[in-house]
Amino acid sequence: MPRPTQKTASKTPAKPTTKRAAPRRRVAEAGGAIPPWAALNNRGNRKQEEGDLDGAIDDFTEAIDLAPEEHAPKYNRGNARSLAGDVEGALADYTEAIDLAPAFAPAWQRRGLTKQRIGDLLGAIADLDEAVRLDPSEPSAFGERAALRALRADFAGAVEDCERALEMAPPDWHHRQRTQNLLDTIRKVAGNQRTEGMDEKKSTKKGRKGAAKAAEAPQTARMVVEEMLGATGFSFACSEDNTEGYIDYLAAAKQGIVEAFAVRLSEELERVVVYVLFEPKAKKELRAELAEFVTRANFGMGDGNFEMDYEDGSVRFKVALDYSDDRLTPILVRNMLFDAMDTTEVYADALAKVIAGKAKAKSAVRAAEKAAMESGSL
Repeated sequence: MPRPTQKTASKTPAKPTTKRAAPRRRVAEAGGAIPPWAALNNRGNRKQEEGDLDGAIDDFTEAIDLAPEEHAPKYNRGNARSLAGDVEGALADYTEAIDLAPAFAPAWQRRGLTKQRIGDLLGAIADLDEAVRLDPSEPSAFGERAALRALRADFAGAVEDCERALEMAPPDWHHRQRTQNLLDTIRKVAGNQRTEGMDEKKSTKKGRKGAAKAAEAPQTARMVVEEMLGATGFSFACSEDNTEGYIDYLAAAKQGIVEAFAVRLSEELERVVVYVLFEPKAKKELRAELAEFVTRANFGMGDGNFEMDYEDGSVRFKVALDYSDDRLTPILVRNMLFDAMDTTEVYADALAKVIAGKAKAKSAVRAAEKAAMESGSL
């Protein structure tokens, strides 16, 4: 089956969320007047807060034309463009702001989250690393990096980030509950707690029946995903990014080398991605063999694909769905979840052997696929 080409949709959110703006610098000229570019920058911030994104972008653009050496209007236009769904434009603006003011931590943080939106998790983490280095007192940067680390099965790093964010944040921090939820679930995963309904195939089949019952009345995309996760027996935690429109779900599912399942939903972009996260990571000397395994397993695969990070030897399996201009249904989410489960069941044992250095990629893939064809599961 040919694999569909993934695309990035650009949509304007119904209710824009205000983001951290660059300081409203009031640089005095003769007579103490505010420079024209700064006045436009301030007016753009006010328009953004009022929900007038087009007007804000126009003001920031005019401010940039007047003072191209100032980073503030570029950063603020990036925020407005991000809220308007112009991901590429936002990324360009944040990059230019960083070029002008490399020590301005918020631009690194926002660019990292923008890279996250286009699937560049490594680039996103690298930018958040820099944001944390430049401003280690900002809890949201740690909380955002924790969610990214969890998606890449770096649970130790995610726990550390969650704990630091919760420790430094004020009691009324608006991300406190989601960060605590994420921390609780990661600890379950790290403790190798099995999830009810996932230990045996019998329980998995029971979960499939429960999932089928969830396919009833029309629901929001979020309701669909959460109901399907609940119906399959997963114990999951939700981590929501109100500014970028992402909702991440992490489900403890320790079974063999399968460490967890993660689901990322963007109602704005109308896209949902299911990840299967594996542990352990491959040692450096085994990563070339593991890369060959991933390449051989992916060839001809109809739904989803394996991904490998050559830097740390981690592997995950991904299934993505773009439901633009359509309604996300329980059946679609159920199919994604169980396609991921069925595929990883075919290759998990062979993958574990290659990661451990106990098998070669070519023979491992061939043996796994032959067994699956003989059993009728491939």
